Amino acid sequence: MLDFLEQLNAPQLEAVKTTEGPLLVLAGAGSGKTKMLTSRIAYLMLEKRVRPSQILSVTFTNKAAQEMRLRIAKALPDGVGIPYDIGTFHAICAKILRREAAFLPFTKPFVIYDDSDQLSLLKSVVKKLGIDDKAYSPKSFMWAINRLKCDAEEPLEVHPGARGIERKLPEVYAEYQRQLFENNALDFGEMITLTYRLLRDHPEVRARVQSRYKYILVDEYQDTNRAQYFLISMIASLSHGGSGNLCVVGDEDQSIYGWRGADIRNILDFERDFPGASLVKLEQNYRSTQTIVAASSDLIAHNTQRKRKRLWTDSEEGTPIMRVQCPDDRSEAAFVVAEIKRLIEDNPEYSLSDFAIFYRTHAQSRLVEENLTNEKIPYRIVGGLRFFDRKEIKDLMCYLRLVLNPSDSVSLKRVINTPVRGIGKTTIDKLESAWNQQGSLWDFLVEEAIQPQVFSGRTLKKLQDFRTMVDGWIQEQGRIPVSELYHRILAETRYVEELKSEGTDEAIDRIDNLEELDSMIAEFEERDLDQGTALAAGDTFQEGTTPLSRFLEQNTLSDVPELEGQMAAVQMMTFHGCKGLEFPVVFMVGMEEGLFPSVRRGEMNDDIELEEERRLCYVGMTRARERLYLLHAQLRRVWGDLLYQYPARFFDEIPEKYVETRTLEQSLARSLSRY
Repeated sequence: MLDFLEQLNAPQLEAVKTTEGPLLVLAGAGSGKTKMLTSRIAYLMLEKRVRPSQILSVTFTNKAAQEMRLRIAKALPDGVGIPYDIGTFHAICAKILRREAAFLPFTKPFVIYDDSDQLSLLKSVVKKLGIDDKAYSPKSFMWAINRLKCDAEEPLEVHPGARGIERKLPEVYAEYQRQLFENNALDFGEMITLTYRLLRDHPEVRARVQSRYKYILVDEYQDTNRAQYFLISMIASLSHGGSGNLCVVGDEDQSIYGWRGADIRNILDFERDFPGASLVKLEQNYRSTQTIVAASSDLIAHNTQRKRKRLWTDSEEGTPIMRVQCPDDRSEAAFVVAEIKRLIEDNPEYSLSDFAIFYRTHAQSRLVEENLTNEKIPYRIVGGLRFFDRKEIKDLMCYLRLVLNPSDSVSLKRVINTPVRGIGKTTIDKLESAWNQQGSLWDFLVEEAIQPQVFSGRTLKKLQDFRTMVDGWIQEQGRIPVSELYHRILAETRYVEELKSEGTDEAIDRIDNLEELDSMIAEFEERDLDQGTALAAGDTFQEGTTPLSRFLEQNTLSDVPELEGQMAAVQMMTFHGCKGLEFPVVFMVGMEEGLFPSVRRGEMNDDIELEEERRLCYVGMTRARERLYLLHAQLRRVWGDLLYQYPARFFDEIPEKYVETRTLEQSLARSLSRY
């Protein structure tokens, strides 16, 4: 039953078998950390006889969680259930909050606000407080509040600053938080911080969570923020009454999300924060050639914020890394496309999907896209507009959320005149003014606004009709399937009919998206039914949840970007978007001072920001399995002007023995000779 252990190398096996006490696993790029993690969970269950319900495994994406479930299922004998609590921080926190709903500041089932919902609420807060939204951008407040929540800072802990939004931040944060809870809602940051405070302030809740989770595993630990660190410590550490059996896996050399709150101190200080912690290093790379592994290791060795380790591999030496010097950004793009064509002709085993192009900012993609289009080469932008960000999907999801939680004023304001039903901006402004933020907007609409003294005539009739329509769905919620509720909303709002009347290609595409949402709901209902049947003995769906609440929660937390079509295509993405992926051939474009790294030579040395830029370069390099191209241009068009560019300092940090340097003339002579 433990045959899977034979596939592990010595350090991986050590990490699997070190089950008691705190453990830090430093997993270098391509070193098989997922195999180690899944083997560790299987080992806990089969050898240590740990029950599935006692294991908590936290990942950073739903995709990673699903892959882990599949791998664990493959390692376990038939009939042995996998741990139920494998998921992202947000998904795990949602479960805990649902279970402990009695301790939360809500009167009804809470909903989860995404970024656009959060921004909408903040605009309302700024308006109520009489703050000039031109001088103080609601988006700036949103960014600041999100960073505060990354550090688990509450409104009372924030003090006015001397300039900018910092002067208004405490009152905006406090009012935003008040309205958030009044709407029975949580934003993504609050899901973590509220769970942490729940465990911190209620010993009986903390004891229940700790008694449930005896073995905790955290993947990508270098990407955790302070709030997530506090939460995990509260569950696992002996000093807080936990089991002490905490295994964190990560690589400080791949910590690239400091700009969104990740704190590299969490992994660097783990052995200090958890006394007696064991340390295992996974240093064998199974992905890249010797040349790529050695060159990237020499690059990252210039960082000071790291633990001592060095990748190595048994793979072949491979081809040299290609450094291509281009006269301008247009020739850079032309070279990339010409080289892709050449490599495919010379290597029939390559597919277009084997090629990836990385850039520092999305704006850099335009010229490459033009060249790919001209050559009729399919490509895919990874990280584009997601399915749930499309207008028609947002509209219908807000209708569903309003049915679940009528107190959700953000959703109410979005759909009250969508499709257009004659409740225009003037009416909505008058409604908000009369409401004055007392209670929920829905309650005001039901109890006060329908009275003739507030509105009269045709406006009153339209508001009454809207209220009656939504109230009918609310009464049916829980009695009919989500799919039937969805069809009723489409029919009674005439949403599809309104799109058909437009008669445009865009309207047809939107109808197709609504049809896809219909299919997604049907698939959810099948999975929900199967999950309810297959739950382990003693486990049930959390009290107070309904199919609609589970559907909304599942898809609000979805983080997989929509990629159009299944055909082979060149992959294009930012360096931040490439983490966790790998490709046979990688092109890294725009490697110039001020662009990548995005700090100017002389302005910053090896400080925090520069080291994160170097880690970003390291991540990009280690995505390549066989061939790696590093490109830079002498001239690049910026705000309409051609500016001279200096090569990235990273070139000076990669030993010349691993690199073959070409000028554009040399490269194009080879790549374009046959065309």
